[in-house]
Amino acid sequence: MIDEIKNDRRFDFGAAASDDNHAYIPGFGALMHDPVMPKVIGRHLTKALAKLTGPLSEEAALVMETVITDSTEWHILNLNEDISTIVSRMSSRVFMGEDLCRDQGWNNASAYYTRKTFKAMMILCVIPRWLRPYIHWVLPQCREVRRALAAARKELNPHIERRERTKAEALARGEEPPFDDAIEWFAQSGSELPPADCQIALTLAAIHTTTDLLSQTMVNIATYPEIFTALREEITRVLSEQGLKKTALADLKLMDSVLKETQRMKPILIGWRRRALADVTLSNGMTVKKGNKVVVTAVHMWSDENYNNAKTFDPCRFVPKDKEQMSYLVNTSANHLGFGHGTHACPGRWFASNEVKIALCHLLLKYDWKLVDGKVPEPVAFGMAYVANPEAKLLIRRRKEELDLSMLEY
Repeated sequence: MIDEIKNDRRFDFGAAASDDNHAYIPGFGALMHDPVMPKVIGRHLTKALAKLTGPLSEEAALVMETVITDSTEWHILNLNEDISTIVSRMSSRVFMGEDLCRDQGWNNASAYYTRKTFKAMMILCVIPRWLRPYIHWVLPQCREVRRALAAARKELNPHIERRERTKAEALARGEEPPFDDAIEWFAQSGSELPPADCQIALTLAAIHTTTDLLSQTMVNIATYPEIFTALREEITRVLSEQGLKKTALADLKLMDSVLKETQRMKPILIGWRRRALADVTLSNGMTVKKGNKVVVTAVHMWSDENYNNAKTFDPCRFVPKDKEQMSYLVNTSANHLGFGHGTHACPGRWFASNEVKIALCHLLLKYDWKLVDGKVPEPVAFGMAYVANPEAKLLIRRRKEELDLSMLEY
């Protein structure tokens, strides 16, 4: 049934996603499905991956030194806040350029808005649907989201205005505007959203999903610490030979498998919704009426019918054996819905995969980490969401890396 629905355009992703994300509530508009975003990602971001490894690695090094520090003593890493800050800086380097990505006001505001939005969503999910358009006015969590959005716009708008002046001056001189980032990509693609809101929406999507995957992967590695050595050996071997290039990231097969297994065990959603744009009769005889939602569940990823010992985390599950073809993190299938499947599969998964791998290269080579008191932070489920524990903490300390990533060819 999954393969029957995946590319059927009579089942709409945008309407269902906007409703599920409460985009109709003031302050949550950044979660509205924007049809321009997949086009921007496909036409610009994915095509630029080869030249982005250097900037992403440079930013990862800088932000980790600030957030995690170089302390060799064990200290607390707050995954939800600290990893979101790291991901925000790395993503913003690509989306907004070198100067703006290091603007502390914007970084704090965007990361804060992201955290507050998804915490408020958790509250709204337990409130009856009919009551949400009214109760949000008095819910403290929703009011905080609106304040956070206003603060993010306030931080970003002066930068947008300054860029517009620079562009106008360049055009007046008969020159091309000196920008090649997501702010410019959205402008060229004709998005109807204000520039600041486009960036907030893109940042929101990138920070939340990537932070979740990276955080849960760090928890899993700490839970199975025997894989630290194998991962570090793979990074050192592959990057020493190839440099920190897009092609080298694809050859980090154990790391890719760990990420894919993490996503299999804990997808960010346990079901993918679509809304029927017309009456649709499926092959099993079921008729879905226009306007109704259908849910494609992802829980079969935990079934022994699809995977051996499916409820057990196996870091090597997706490492190819003998002449098997590699099933990469970015490869979707009916049996692995971590990024969705079909027409509406996550368009940014290639960028997310590279970004997380680069972050893990820095983390694994430069830091040791472990569980706090040996306790595994369990994921949290609400509605269709299944997220890394927002209160999760790890103990972390600086170590001497086997390979200096800053010296590698990009």
